[in-house]
Formats: sequence, C-alpha cells, structure tokens
Amino acid sequence: MNRKSKKKAFAFCVFAALLLLSSMKAQCQVMSVSIPALHLANNERIVGFEIYVRSGRIALLPNVPIGWNISVDNDPSWNTVIKGSIDVGAAAMDPDFLQDFMVVEAEKDAASDAPFDLQGEVVVTSDFIKERRIKLSMKDFATKRAGSTKAADGH
Repeated sequence: MNRKSKKKAFAFCVFAALLLLSSMKAQCQVMSVSIPALHLANNERIVGFEIYVRSGRIALLPNVPIGWNISVDNDPSWNTVIKGSIDVGAAAMDPDFLQDFMVVEAEKDAASDAPFDLQGEVVVTSDFIKERRIKLSMKDFATKRAGSTKAADGH
C-alpha cells in the first residue's frame, strides 16, 4: 500500500468512527418532562409525587425547591423511581412546578417488551390534613427533546 492509499484509508477510518460516534449520540434520547394538565381543585397545592420511569433514568433535576425532600433511585436495570415530598407546608407548590421539572434519558437499547414509559402519582392537598392522590400514566406526561446534559454525554 502506497502512502497516498494509507492516507485515504486512515481518513476513511476517522470519518467512519466520527460518523459512528455521532449516530450513537443521536440515539440517546434526552428529554424534558412536564405534567401539563394536572387538574387541581381550588386551593390545592402539590405536596408530593412518585414517578416510575421504565427503560430510562433521571439525568437532571433543574429546579429542586427549598423545603423538598427528593430521592432518585437510578437503578442499573434502567427502572428508575423518583420520589418527592415537602418538609414544611410553606414548601407546597403550584402546578407550574411540574413544567420541565426533570430531564430523563431513555435507554437506547431497551427491550421491545419494555419500552420507555412514565407512570406515577402526584399528591395534593388544600388543608394539609386530607390528601388526594392523582394517578398518572404516560398520556399525562409531555416530553420534549432536551439539550444534552453532561451526565447523558458520559462526562
């Protein structure tokens, strides 16, 4: 192989590697999650939530309010649970809190019998004595493509 052929082969390999890396990054589905239509009664406020992510993980929590206790279990099985609750009544939130409240990464190689899914419940109250639990299924969540996160990029 002459020197010109070696350069062409090397350039092709570099191009192929870059193409492969860029397609791998594109397969990574990082999305911002909202609950846009949570139906609250008069004076009800959010005091807790529990969300189950199948074939995904929590990549980012952009706004953790003061007075909230939030735990994330990003299990290696890609079945994640995030739970949040207030420590004091003054920390109760309006539904706007659930706008782009978390960023998730869908598992890129999820099994066909375990597609990406979100489910859970939001706990609300108007008097801090009686609570109401609002069940959520995938149709209750809105997702939109998010900018990449350092965690999702592997940094």
